[in-house]
Amino acid sequence: MRRILYITTLSRTINSFLVPHIEKLIDEGNIVDCACSIDEEVDKHLTKRGVRFFNVPFTRNPLNPMNGKAFIDLVKIQKQFNYDTVHVHTPIAALYGRLLKLRFPELKTIYTVHGFHFYKEAPIVNWGIYYPIEKVMAHYTDTIITMNSEDYEQAKKFKVKEIHKVNGVGVNLTSYRGDLYDRNEIRKGLSLKDGDFVIIMIAEVNKNKNHKQMIDAVDILNKKGIQVKVICAGDGPLLKSLVTELTERDLQDQIQFLGNRNDITELITASDLGMLMSYREGLPRNIMELMACKKPVIGTKIRGIRDLVEDENSGFLVNVGDADETAKRIEELYKDRSLLEKMGSNAYESIQKYDVNQVIAHLVEIYGVNNQRIKQRLTKNIS
Repeated sequence: MRRILYITTLSRTINSFLVPHIEKLIDEGNIVDCACSIDEEVDKHLTKRGVRFFNVPFTRNPLNPMNGKAFIDLVKIQKQFNYDTVHVHTPIAALYGRLLKLRFPELKTIYTVHGFHFYKEAPIVNWGIYYPIEKVMAHYTDTIITMNSEDYEQAKKFKVKEIHKVNGVGVNLTSYRGDLYDRNEIRKGLSLKDGDFVIIMIAEVNKNKNHKQMIDAVDILNKKGIQVKVICAGDGPLLKSLVTELTERDLQDQIQFLGNRNDITELITASDLGMLMSYREGLPRNIMELMACKKPVIGTKIRGIRDLVEDENSGFLVNVGDADETAKRIEELYKDRSLLEKMGSNAYESIQKYDVNQVIAHLVEIYGVNNQRIKQRLTKNIS
């Protein structure tokens, strides 16, 4: 049995991605608690399983002094409960969670990288700030878990005892079944017609997700006499300005911003094609969800997306900022529905290895290796 503290910046990260992981670790006989800034109500399944949530005042702003207060709270928590392992997620929590090793050298630190902020296409400033931080923090990290090939290769350059690559946080494939819903009824509720060609974009409405490339592509298709419909699930700081832009460009009848939704599977069922135009990703779960529903994906040719989407097999990869190429690929699938269906089937087959049960099994193996090393260390200390 191990005592494990999961540390994330916000509770929503745990609710969205980590619940099945924590439940499996509990099933394996471990005690698991969580430390985070509670920005939304914590998952009741975990509290019923005995998971304690410590509300520490993390903020996403790395310069906010409240993060220092959060670190002081983490020290107090560790002194009181004496965890064997801390498992850190998200940049701020990963920084301060690993710094606990300064005060508690025997503490095992596991760091799941959801996407390094330095990557091949990243601005120079990212490399200047984030790469040195990770290089230093590697000295306080026992295990790094990466989610894509590029991050894995970067992590190998750091002096860390163990480096693993897993297939993201996993997706529950059994919950993404389009046959459970009436496609036409869902479309009616969205003011879409049965014959519409519908694209779905599941993404926070911010600069990184690059909705503008999608909007420009739709505009290009319009000028060619090809009309498609787009539904966008997600909220964010650019929502109002993009809605205004749609009106100015007379695209408001073709592109809908739906805000945050809890019916993602239904929305995917109503769609023909998925899209993600990001500048930066780790290993996007929204693409996994689309592929699990047998939808091909058009995505930008970046880390994380290219790990999931095989160009010209399960979808198309396009360059960031290239609206003409994006429009061309949409048109190709719009005109060839047999290709659309074939790519959807290929997407479904290729996503099987990302099933959450396989991912969790890999995670338990990683913890098993760590358990054995702790036992060896304790045995050595006793002798």
